[in-house]
Amino acid sequence: MIDLLFKTKEIILDNKKSMLLHLLYLSAGFFIAYHSYPTINLSLFEPVLGTLQNVSAAVFTLAGIWIAYSYKEAIGAFTDSKNISLIKGTESYESIKMLVLTIFSSAFVLVWILIINLSKPIIISNPIFHPYITELKVGFITLVFYLTIIQLKAILNIMVNNFNFVFSLASKKAEREVTDDLSK
Repeated sequence: MIDLLFKTKEIILDNKKSMLLHLLYLSAGFFIAYHSYPTINLSLFEPVLGTLQNVSAAVFTLAGIWIAYSYKEAIGAFTDSKNISLIKGTESYESIKMLVLTIFSSAFVLVWILIINLSKPIIISNPIFHPYITELKVGFITLVFYLTIIQLKAILNIMVNNFNFVFSLASKKAEREVTDDLSK
């Protein structure tokens, strides 16, 4: 238990920047929600949730396929923990790490969409929640805004990874052409 607490403390200290960014996203979502909740009908968010769900599933799938086909050593690392040091020494380590975090982000968004889809009908139909409808509405809008930002970042991570891959291919092609020219 104590080891878990120390690990948690290390993770928090190592990820201060990321945590501050997420706090900023939540704050921005809360600011928008607080100033817009009286005029917004929650049913207007149904297409947003549907789109988030579809995009999250697609990003989740694409990133997984990208890892499986492009970084075969990553798959080996999951089955043999001794191989993780091999990945850390390669130039693809950062790409693999970014893709795994992208998969996690998309899975996080999917889980929250499932929670929203399950809890929304219960909250709306149960009179015990009616006195708190304003707070729940602000919370819902904040959460949707936050999930949208997380998913946008995941899409951008996939785009950056694709760009880096193409750039790497172009560099290797140019290198090979120079080597071929020198060997003639």
